[in-house]
Amino acid sequence: MLQPFCPVDVRVLPDEAGRQAMRAMLPPASRLLVLASRSRCAQLNLTSFFLALQGDGHAVQLYADIPANPDVTDIATLLTRLREQPFEPTAILAIGGGSCMDMGKAAAALYPLLSKPDAQSVRDAIVQRAVEKPHLCVDLFVMPTTAGTGSEVTRWATVWDSASRRKLSIDHAQGFAKGAVLIPEWTAGMNATLTLSTGLDALTHAMEAFWAVKRNPLSQELALLAAGKVCSALPRALAEPGNMEARSMLCMASLLAGLAFSQTRTTACHSISYPLTLLKGMPHGLAAAVTLSSVMRRNMPAVPEMDRLSSVFDEAEGLDAWLMETTRGVLELRLSAFGVTEAELPDIAALAFTAGRMDNNPVPFTQADVQTILAENL
Repeated sequence: MLQPFCPVDVRVLPDEAGRQAMRAMLPPASRLLVLASRSRCAQLNLTSFFLALQGDGHAVQLYADIPANPDVTDIATLLTRLREQPFEPTAILAIGGGSCMDMGKAAAALYPLLSKPDAQSVRDAIVQRAVEKPHLCVDLFVMPTTAGTGSEVTRWATVWDSASRRKLSIDHAQGFAKGAVLIPEWTAGMNATLTLSTGLDALTHAMEAFWAVKRNPLSQELALLAAGKVCSALPRALAEPGNMEARSMLCMASLLAGLAFSQTRTTACHSISYPLTLLKGMPHGLAAAVTLSSVMRRNMPAVPEMDRLSSVFDEAEGLDAWLMETTRGVLELRLSAFGVTEAELPDIAALAFTAGRMDNNPVPFTQADVQTILAENL
C-alpha cells in the first residue's frame, strides 16, 4: 500500500526567499519551539530570522542541545524542559540535519502524550506504539541544513536506545512535517566528511527504494533521478564546496530519494547500518553506504530491472569505482577505518535484523550472510 505521496508543503529556495517562505508557512501567533544548535544559529545568522518571527507575532523559544543520534534520554530531557517551564508549544521548527529533525518529530508526537516524561516513558510510548494511535500532535516545520536524510518528506523518526542496544523508530500517519524549506546555501557550510556522509545517505535511500520488496514504478523512477543527481553532484560538491549548482542538485537528490523511500522503506543496508552507528559511532550515511555494493550484487538476480540502476554509474565504470573515487581524499569507506574489528562482526551481525528493513530486502539474508557482507567491507 502506497504512503501518501507528499503531504508536505515543500520548497527549494535561495536563502532570503526560503526564510520568507517559512515565515509564511507557520501558523499565526504560535508558541514556536525552535530546535537548532548554537553553532548552527551562528553559522546561519539566525538571530535576525528569530527576531523577524517575533515580529510576526510568534513567541519563540530556542532549544539548542541537539545531539548526534538522539537517544531516549535526550528526548526525555527536551520534553521535561518543556514541562518544567512550561512553554506548551503549538508549533515546532527544526533547523538542522537528520538528528535535529528526528528530535522535532519525536517532540511533536510525544509532547501531547507524556505529562511526566522520562527515558522509560519515552521508550514505552515508542515500543508499545502509543504514538501510532490517533492523537493531537504539535505542528512540525523543518528547514534542513544537510542534504541526505530526506526526513523533510517522510513520516519516520529515529530514536536510539543505547541502554538496550537498539534503534527505535517513530512511525505514524501524522509524522509528516506540515512544511519544509530547503535552502541550498545552508548546506555549503558542511565539511567534506559531512557532505560525503549525507550525500551517500541520499544515494543509499534511492538505491534501496529501487530494489526494495515494496518497490513500485513511482519509487523506481524517483530513485533513478535521485541516484543520478548524487552521482553527478557529490564529487563536485566535495571538490568545490561553494559550488551552489552541485549543492542545489544534492538538495533535490535528498528530496527525491526521500519521496522514493517514503513509498518503500529501506532494506538491508540500513538494517546493517544501525548497530554500526550504535556500537561504533559510525556516521549514519557512511554506515548505510559501506555495504551498498555488496548488497546490490546479491540483489541483482532478484530485481530484473537492476541494470537501469547500474547504468547510473556506467560513466564512472561502476558503483565500486565511483565510491572509491568519490571518497578518495576524504576517508576510506571501510569498516576498519572506523575501528570495527573482525572479532566484533558476529555481534554486529546479530543486531542487524530490524523488522521492516531487513525483511524488505528482495533477497533474504541470514546472520551468516550479514557477517560475510561485513567481512567483505572490513
